[in-house]
Amino acid sequence: MYVEIIGVIVIFVALRALITRNKAERLLYLNVIGFGVSAIIALVINTPFALVVAAAFFICSTISANAIAYTLDRLDDEILLE
Repeated sequence: MYVEIIGVIVIFVALRALITRNKAERLLYLNVIGFGVSAIIALVINTPFALVVAAAFFICSTISANAIAYTLDRLDDEILLE
């Protein structure tokens, strides 16, 4: 049940990421996709190695989320300078 819900959310967000023209919104949608994929990996594959893979993917998603937040902060600064 959880996998289907997360899968629908990931597909919906992926479509939104393809449609939107705003780069800031696209980065946030990519962040949601990263966290959703790590959750699906952890829920679908029932082995200890899947937990390791999901944890690694989650850590990478967190690092990319921090990069996205840093980029969005820099975009706000660039807008203020104009």
